[in-house]
Parts: sequence; structure tokens; C-alpha cells
Amino acid sequence: MSYTIEVTIAEPASSDEEVETRMYQLPDPYETVASAREAAVAHIASLDVAPAVVIYTVFDREGFTVASSVDELAEAG
Repeated sequence: MSYTIEVTIAEPASSDEEVETRMYQLPDPYETVASAREAAVAHIASLDVAPAVVIYTVFDREGFTVASSVDELAEAG
């Protein structure tokens, strides 16, 4: 099965601005959830933003969420 990654970046806003959100998919499919997670973490580390403002979601080929950095934060918290 192949998996895709969606990245969401929520840029912090100043007090008088709205939060700017950018969403995009990484171009490559991944064979396992673990390899998709590793690719997402590596991609986020390469960005010039604080990791705390980035969320990744891994989808299966039917579009169902199978992993998310939000889930990992909830488990750790």
C-alpha cells in the first residue's frame, strides 16, 4: 500500500494579524507508515520554521488518516 504526506504550517501571527496557514503534499509516495513518518520528520527538520508550528498527516491511498504528528503529541502529553 502507498502512503502520502500532507504538511500544514501555521505561521504565528502578530497580535493584529490572522494566522497564515499553508498546506501541501510531499510529492513522493511511501511504502510503509514508518517510512512516511520518517520522511515527514526529516522534511520538517529541513524547514526554516519552528517544528511546533508544523503538523504532518499520513494518508493511505483511500485518503484515510493513518498517522499524524497531532496523535504523537497527544500520546506524549
